Amino acid sequence: MQTGFTLTVGGSQALNISLKIGHATERVEVTATAPDVQLASSTLSAEVDSTTERELPLNGRDWTQLATLQPGVTGVRVEAGSSNRGNRGYGTLLSISGHQPYENNYRINGISINDYSNGSPGSSLGVNLGVDAVQEFSVLIGNYSAEYGRASGGVINGITKSGTNQFHGDAYYFMRDKVLDARNFFDTTLPPFHRDQFGVAGGGPIKKNKTFIFADYEGIRQRKSDTFSNSVPSAAARGIGPNGQPTVAIAGGSPLRDPANQVPLRIRTR
Repeated sequence: MQTGFTLTVGGSQALNISLKIGHATERVEVTATAPDVQLASSTLSAEVDSTTERELPLNGRDWTQLATLQPGVTGVRVEAGSSNRGNRGYGTLLSISGHQPYENNYRINGISINDYSNGSPGSSLGVNLGVDAVQEFSVLIGNYSAEYGRASGGVINGITKSGTNQFHGDAYYFMRDKVLDARNFFDTTLPPFHRDQFGVAGGGPIKKNKTFIFADYEGIRQRKSDTFSNSVPSAAARGIGPNGQPTVAIAGGSPLRDPANQVPLRIRTR
């Protein structure tokens, strides 16, 4: 502060003020929220929110695959085309807290959607579509109440989206094609693989602040074949001589015969 200056009407006065360099200070604050202790329920659960569903990539856009992000949940790798899967369904198999995949319960808006064999829901391609229609879902790992029932394993409990006072929606198209793949060791040519996945979802008000609507459609088209090796008996094992004539006859029937004397080594089929 400076004093002793006299200012007259219409006059001017110069005031020189020196500024000192202050001390530079930095402060880093790290805050963390401790997990809430749930006193009202002993259920062990975890939630998959809409952001996770929307942002994480999904091969086939099967929302049930995201359950494997939670502790205690493991995917069971089984060939989708095996005969056993045909008898039990083609949905994603999950082992929750060590239980068998067919001991889980899948619910949407409180309704069980397990398949006919009490397995996870899914199409013949092994995926359960509808990511854009599911708002969020929780995975109940253990100690859940009797209201869920039907399961000794885990419960995948989801809810669908609803409309709002504003119209909103989206349209999408995803593609996978063999031209984007690399050949494996046994491929002489790239086996056919074409997958087209498309859909549209949208919602809005029927009566503002009272009644809303939301709809979702998703389709998938896939054409695929695989290359595999198949072992077959040699010509000697089948009783074919050097001249192509049979050397061993079948008792009570015609002899083994292979006029072309050709043995296929690789078969491509689907």
